[in-house]
Amino acid sequence: MDSKSKITRRRAIAAGGATVLFGGGVAYLASGSESDEPEYVPETFHTSEETTGFGVELAGRPLVGDPEATVDVYYWTDYLCPFCKKFETETLPKVGSEYIDTGDVRLVVLPYPNIGEYSMPAVVWSRCVWRAVERTDPEAFWRWHEAAFDAQSESGHDWADEATFRSITERTDGVSVSAVDSCRESRGDAIRDAIETNVGVAQSVEIRGTPGFVLYNRDADAAGKLVGAHPYDTFSNALDRVLDA
Repeated sequence: MDSKSKITRRRAIAAGGATVLFGGGVAYLASGSESDEPEYVPETFHTSEETTGFGVELAGRPLVGDPEATVDVYYWTDYLCPFCKKFETETLPKVGSEYIDTGDVRLVVLPYPNIGEYSMPAVVWSRCVWRAVERTDPEAFWRWHEAAFDAQSESGHDWADEATFRSITERTDGVSVSAVDSCRESRGDAIRDAIETNVGVAQSVEIRGTPGFVLYNRDADAAGKLVGAHPYDTFSNALDRVLDA
C-alpha cells in the first residue's frame, strides 16, 4: 500500500468510513491496593519494518506476540502516566496470557509523550534499550519496561529524571548501558522525529492522552478504540468483538 493510500484509509477510519466497532471510553480508578497479578513477560517478540494497514509504522518498535496474529493492539503509552501503570499491572497480565500468548493478538508498544518534562527523554531511553537488545535478548526490554513503570512515584511525575532512568538501565540484566548511551547520543534526534507519525495516527482517531488503544483486525479492516486503563473484562469484550469482525 502506498503512502497516499495509507493516509486515505486512516482518514476514512477516523471519519467512520471503515468498520468501527466501538469507540471512546474513560479511565477507571480501581479501589484498594496494587493488583496481585504476576508480572507479565511475553512469550514472543519480533521486529518489523512494515507500515500497517492502519498507518502505524512498526520499525524500531517493540512488537509482542505472533506476527501473524489476527488483531493488532496499538498501545500508546507514557512512562510517566499513572493510568498506564494501572493497565500494565492490572489488565495486561491477563490480556497477555489469554490473547497475546495464544497467538490471537499482537501488541505494538508506541510512545505518546504527554505527561511531563521527562516524557520525551523517557521515549529515547526506551527506544535505545530496545535497539540494544532486540536481536539478542528481547525479554530484557520488557524487564526494563516494567522497571520503568515500577519506579513511578505517588507524588506526580517529578520522580522521572536522568538519574532514575540511568539507574533502571544499569539494574536491568542484559542491557548494555554503554550501547544505550551511544544510541541516545547518535540517534536521539531521529527517535524524537520518528514518533510524530504514530502520534498523528492516534490523534487522527481522537486519542488525546494515555493510555490509548486501537484494536485493529488486519484481515477484516475493522477497528475499535479504547481510552484509559479499563479493567480486563472491558478489554476482553472489546478484543472479542474485533476478533469476530
